[in-house]
Amino acid sequence: MEFLRPSLNVLKRFYHDPGKNLKLILSGELDKIKDYHKHQAITRTVYGVVRNHHLLEYLVQKISQRKLKKIQPDVLLLLKIGIYLLIFSKSYPDYAVVNEVVKTAKGKTKSFVNALLRNITTNKITVTNLLENIRQLNITYSIADVLMDNLKLISNRLEENLEYLNREPRFHIRVNPKNTGYIEAKQLLKDNKIDFIELEKFHSFEIKQSSRVINRLLTNSQFYFQDTGSQMISIIAAQFARKKVLDCCAAPGTKSVTLSLLNPQLTIYANDINPKRVKLLKDFRNQYDLTRIKPLVSDIKRMSFKKDIDFIIVDAPCTSSGTLRKNPDLKIKINSEMVNKNAQNQYEIMESITSYFPGPGYILYSVCSFIKEETEGVMERLFDEHSLTDRVEIIDLTLLLEEYGFLFKKGRYGNYLLPSGTLNNDLFYISLCHYKKLSTNMFYII
Repeated sequence: MEFLRPSLNVLKRFYHDPGKNLKLILSGELDKIKDYHKHQAITRTVYGVVRNHHLLEYLVQKISQRKLKKIQPDVLLLLKIGIYLLIFSKSYPDYAVVNEVVKTAKGKTKSFVNALLRNITTNKITVTNLLENIRQLNITYSIADVLMDNLKLISNRLEENLEYLNREPRFHIRVNPKNTGYIEAKQLLKDNKIDFIELEKFHSFEIKQSSRVINRLLTNSQFYFQDTGSQMISIIAAQFARKKVLDCCAAPGTKSVTLSLLNPQLTIYANDINPKRVKLLKDFRNQYDLTRIKPLVSDIKRMSFKKDIDFIIVDAPCTSSGTLRKNPDLKIKINSEMVNKNAQNQYEIMESITSYFPGPGYILYSVCSFIKEETEGVMERLFDEHSLTDRVEIIDLTLLLEEYGFLFKKGRYGNYLLPSGTLNNDLFYISLCHYKKLSTNMFYII
């Protein structure tokens, strides 16, 4: 269990400053370790502890009968790791977990850690009953009230959806048709003994986790990662765009690449405010030799558009609440202040684009979030404050979403993509607006 100490190091750094990006902290630790199997053990342990943050602390307090503030932070982390491995992981023998966790503890804390973990191993039925009798969903699923309250607004299957968002994620790899046919790609996965589920409609496959083989196939440009919810943005754009597309917040470029592969005749202006991220976008575009993708660096809030652009994608920066499976630290981080800050930024982006877009054409607004302020709230404010009802028509995407197998909740301005056991998608919000022609002003890309 050599993964234990690196896991503790990552968690110590994260909990010392929960505002930091857990994925980056984890990546920095993994870079020091060559053993790929150890990478997987560390990742699952770190994400498992963070994913069950409130529940593990609840168990520590109940079993130890101590207030959490009375337990040293490093000891609390060790206990959380130990309880996670004993109750939720089940990949290691109980005695090995207890011995290794106690060995990692320091000084006089060893006896306390040893007593609590051995108490769990000898009383697992009692602990299981304790878990089953928790009535607070925010503890059971370790999720902030602001997230649970917003999920209630769009789903009548709250607990089922909370359980979905608390799972380990699945990943989707999309086939690059320029290099590999779908049948050939499927055989390639079989030959490399990669477990997968076919998503033929998406030209994609679902896999449980990345691996060295998958990374090699990605490097060879035969596949790339893209969630089915994200793919839907490109699929919609491919059906409605005619000649020129502006992808406003495009980096790292996945949606632009998929759109270009789906509709090679389009010219796509792929914009981002961050030059470093645009460099990643350029590298991604070059890897797939998609010369009709034109990278741009600009602030979309201060940008005017070329007159003949007929489709704009605004996949706006957001809290990413819909990606909790991949980013469990967001269950701790997301609060009202973060929500309001993102919602204001999203509104300002949409306000700028609406003010400059001459039409006729389409604006697709999307966020990987299910929070009302970032979704229907942004669109409602935009329509109300700019009197768009006469100029803008909301396009009904029901038939298209049904065709691709999504479960969704229809709002006034758009659709929430809900958890689907078939597609294993992240949660998204998508609103497609048709703008009628505006005859005033001239518009240029700068």
